[in-house]
Amino acid sequence: MKSKSSKSLLISVLLHLSVGILGFFFWFSTNPAREAAGINAMFIMEEKPKVRRVTPPKRAQVRHQKTRDVSQPQLKILTSNQPVSNRGVVSAAEPAPFQPFDTNNLSEPIGPTATAVEFDDVPRVQKGVERPIKKQPKAKTRPKSRLVKFIEAQEGPQRIVYCVDLSNSMQNLPDYKLRKIVNLMRDSLTFLEPHDSFNIMTFSTELVLYQTGFVPVTEERVTASAAYLADIKSHIHTKGTDHDMLTALTEIAKTAPTIVILFSDGIPTTIAGPDLTLVGKHATGNGRIFAMGIGMAPNFPGAVMLKQLATVSEGDFWLVDR
Repeated sequence: MKSKSSKSLLISVLLHLSVGILGFFFWFSTNPAREAAGINAMFIMEEKPKVRRVTPPKRAQVRHQKTRDVSQPQLKILTSNQPVSNRGVVSAAEPAPFQPFDTNNLSEPIGPTATAVEFDDVPRVQKGVERPIKKQPKAKTRPKSRLVKFIEAQEGPQRIVYCVDLSNSMQNLPDYKLRKIVNLMRDSLTFLEPHDSFNIMTFSTELVLYQTGFVPVTEERVTASAAYLADIKSHIHTKGTDHDMLTALTEIAKTAPTIVILFSDGIPTTIAGPDLTLVGKHATGNGRIFAMGIGMAPNFPGAVMLKQLATVSEGDFWLVDR
């Protein structure tokens, strides 16, 4: 009886223990699912990203040129049996045989042997390659004064007389103004053409001619004449009665010039005052008169006389400092 009771008790204990273990696992697996309001969460503090302050360089950085490794030559071997196309691509008549090479000397020719190519007036054009158009630099041209432009506007060979007034009325003219006029005349000499000719006259108490006749235009003659004009003031004569531009034009007309370049103050000294009725008489035979003045107003009596001379002879009048 005692053994049966012990077995029954043991069996009962084992059964209750088994039921308890199964109930514990069943409750543990289902109980969290029932609590829908429960949220498992874990708080993590996020660190702010560190900002790196970059200071720009104060001057441009030097870029080192990258060098390419040329130890292994890059070769392109092209062979083709295609006929000549109308796009300018010329192909070989026969395929070029490929020959292996084993050399390390880059100075020796490497690759297939050359194959003769015949051209039948087919232009060689590289597709997609445009050659830049090189602009030819503009030739520098010398500036031309109004005097030079007037001379160049005349047709055919020209016989030119440069006439400079050095009379007493011009003695008060500042040296820099006289040099300005003289330099304009010297510059115009360098623009004359080989078929032209010229002469120089100064007048004060006497008429002084540079040469007895017209001088042909050569480099040597132009250089010598320019030097003569640069020293023109040495031809001033102060003793005696002054000539004026009207008497000078009368003498110049005897040489039959085509152009007279006259620099004067325009004041006649052989008559009582400016007389415009005399202009036409003294302008005859002097071709076109290019009158030049400086240091005077357009309504100055001498300027009016010079302008009238230019108008009657179909020339031009230029107040240089205006």
